[in-house]
Amino acid sequence: MFEQFVGDGADLFVTIVVLIVGFAAAIGFLDFRKTKNDPPQD
Repeated sequence: MFEQFVGDGADLFVTIVVLIVGFAAAIGFLDFRKTKNDPPQD
């Protein structure tokens, strides 16, 4: 029963995790570029 559950849910779970991690990485990268390229506004 556990093997069947893993077979059904693993692909969806991995897809969701990859999307979340990829989105977080993209936000972090864009924030890094923004803070690196723009001079600080005082």
